[in-house]
Amino acid sequence: MGNWNPINQGISVSMLNLWLQDKFACKTSYLDGWEMVESWNHALNYGNLVQAGIEGWVKTQQKKGLLRFIQTEYKKQVNQYGDCDDMRWWTSLACHQTQLFVDHYTNDRHLPLSSVHTSERNVRVSIELPSKRKVTLNCYLDGEGDNLIMENKVRGKYDPESIAGEIKWDLQYNFYLLAVYNEKGELPRKVWYQHSRRPGSWGYKGPRKKKSETDSEYLERVKEHMTENPDYYFYRYIGRPTLTDLKRFCHACLYPMLEAFIDWYDYCTKTTNDVNRVDWMTPYGLYNPFVEGTSERFRNYRMTGLPTGLKKKAR
Repeated sequence: MGNWNPINQGISVSMLNLWLQDKFACKTSYLDGWEMVESWNHALNYGNLVQAGIEGWVKTQQKKGLLRFIQTEYKKQVNQYGDCDDMRWWTSLACHQTQLFVDHYTNDRHLPLSSVHTSERNVRVSIELPSKRKVTLNCYLDGEGDNLIMENKVRGKYDPESIAGEIKWDLQYNFYLLAVYNEKGELPRKVWYQHSRRPGSWGYKGPRKKKSETDSEYLERVKEHMTENPDYYFYRYIGRPTLTDLKRFCHACLYPMLEAFIDWYDYCTKTTNDVNRVDWMTPYGLYNPFVEGTSERFRNYRMTGLPTGLKKKAR
């Protein structure tokens, strides 16, 4: 086993997500220290380019700084994957979309972009679980301001109504709130939860590439569509967290999850003759509505506790 442990390195949201989906993959990546040899993929890497641009704007307050940060991220990805036409195409689009993001929110009367002062600050805090065991929460805040934190997502598809309805049970949203609360002793008054749309995915309503046009011509059509339809490419949810909601999430979801995670970690890293109840490979053919993005069973009861639409099973 590697040297990773939940106290020194800390647990991140991405690690928890992987552990929930596939314990074998989580062990292979974090405990054994392996990574995939992969080619560049825009679905995985475009978001990093956009976030680099937003970080550049927050830190320099200039579009030149925004573009410089994107170029730095581009070079980082080139060093990791090698250069390719696809990467350059998406980097150019990231420059355009991020500048539109700045234009779209700079003069917003509800929460202007100037409200965000810092970006990519690492928060590492130790918390005590109900079992009295301690773990470290490790996260990077995409943005911060006075009583404000920001999180940016770049997705091919999202549903604003679902985001607003599910926010109180969102893992990353509450994980970051808990980290900030334990660091500062109080919750931020607002959370800027940003979603930016990645063109070309399933369900995308923007322009599609024509057989007769070049990549450059298609790029210009996508940029034009972005410029003319900013509300389609940007959605922001402004969360107003309460300690009551955070505690409800922690006791119903996060604390039991972290307790189970530590049980799994202890089993994987310690010599034991105990029966294995915590470490298994995820089977193929398993349908998971949370991963698939579809409505799960007992959705209303799960979110509200109200048995509307339910009936007791006949005995």
